[in-house]
Amino acid sequence: MTLSDCFVSVVAPLHDDADIVEPFLTEVTHVLETHYANWELVLVDDDSTDTTVPRVLDLLTKFACVRLIRLSRNFGPEIAITAGLDSVIGDFAVVMMPDSDPPQLIPDLIARARSEVMGILSGIRPERARESSLFRSGARLFYWYANKFAHLDLPKNTTDFRVYSRQSVNAISRIKDQGRYLRTFSTYVGYHNATFVYEPIQRRAKPRTRGLVEAIALGFDMIVVSTTHPLRMATWMALSLSLLSAVHAGYVLVADLIAEDVPTPWAGLSLQMSAMFCFMFVILAVLSEYIGRLLGESSGRPLYYVAGEHSSSVLIADADRKNVVTDSIGELGTTESRRPPLGSGQ
Repeated sequence: MTLSDCFVSVVAPLHDDADIVEPFLTEVTHVLETHYANWELVLVDDDSTDTTVPRVLDLLTKFACVRLIRLSRNFGPEIAITAGLDSVIGDFAVVMMPDSDPPQLIPDLIARARSEVMGILSGIRPERARESSLFRSGARLFYWYANKFAHLDLPKNTTDFRVYSRQSVNAISRIKDQGRYLRTFSTYVGYHNATFVYEPIQRRAKPRTRGLVEAIALGFDMIVVSTTHPLRMATWMALSLSLLSAVHAGYVLVADLIAEDVPTPWAGLSLQMSAMFCFMFVILAVLSEYIGRLLGESSGRPLYYVAGEHSSSVLIADADRKNVVTDSIGELGTTESRRPPLGSGQ
């Protein structure tokens, strides 16, 4: 079998994945070495609290073309994936979740991305059978709002399983928003996008699931950081309330002038006051969310800090050409690199 000359990078975030990291590495490296002459697997540890890091360090002696990037603390999966994308050097980058995404799809996805001059290929789950009816209803409501009103063009039931071209990786790496949701970046950067439907696998007997409260918070965060539509809704709400208040004030004034005995409408007044305060607090909540995001974005802090990098004997086409660093320990920023130029040797 002739190996493809396309350089493929695979990025996988890790967090307390000691129990599944070896089978994941075994499957991914087998697929990559079977189909590509040049490839790399970049694992990003998001401050695991179990034995994930010692386990990976031990596996580096067994698997070639593997790198481990350790973040200084838990930044979340979106930032962990960003750290991996910032460091890859491949023509295409595949982002995978180690507990649910099948490596066997990589060759077909890369072939499709190459033939269709694809910018980003996004994975979609065919169904959400393992989730409750309340969870599924909330998800439908979120996608309906996100696409119809927020105009995010977010495919329904999209996942983190993606293929990025080199051009799209470079574009996304330039986005330094603190609130990062790579699913919304796919359409924002503007390159040719497409989707593929796949069936997730289960490497754990009990899959990790996101709780309802966590999912609601994630949905709010994605909307707030991606669109100003809630602010526009708050604006129209405030104008409507102002108009209603002006009409009511006019009615009270006219009634007081032309009527001798004006009864006090306690029920109507109480209802009006309750509605006014309700809408006012909704508006304040929306404003608070955006002010909080604005404060975070204005801080200018790096997205993440790297505690260290480790690599196996990562070679590309031949034994004299190495593409990544040896172990590095220290406080590295988001864009620092100690890799030599491709083909320079070490």
